[in-house]
Amino acid sequence: MLFVALAGSACSHARRTMVPMRSFELLDHTADVFLRARGSDLAELLAACAEGMNSVLIESGEIQETLTAEIAVEDDDAEELVHSWLRELLFRFSAEGLIFRRFDFQGASPTRVRAIGYGEHFDPDRHPGGTEIKAVTYHQFSVQQTPEGWLAEVIFDV
Repeated sequence: MLFVALAGSACSHARRTMVPMRSFELLDHTADVFLRARGSDLAELLAACAEGMNSVLIESGEIQETLTAEIAVEDDDAEELVHSWLRELLFRFSAEGLIFRRFDFQGASPTRVRAIGYGEHFDPDRHPGGTEIKAVTYHQFSVQQTPEGWLAEVIFDV
């Protein structure tokens, strides 16, 4: 099971709570992959989006926690922040071969996120299958805060 650690503020001494990553769905979409992710708060939404993207990139194989990397993203609003978060994770995968199992969020607001990612280098022998993601598109991209929490819909160009 994948977990995400949440913090109430960006302070280094903030109390962290372990919660399960939220669910996601992959929906049929012509020549692309349509992801719908949910979270009770923005940090859980970001973790669910990452988990969903990972499920496209690697078909099977457990992601081990052999390294950590700081991930910090800033943008104008929650929608742009989620898009930038996914683009950053895709860049880390494509350029550095990094894939993350979980995140310790040290701060997540609609315009800024800072997290430590725990994961490893992609290993095709241990992570077979999967589909290359060329881009995180803006086509039908949306992020909404709902009474139940947060919802994101993302189409990956594959």
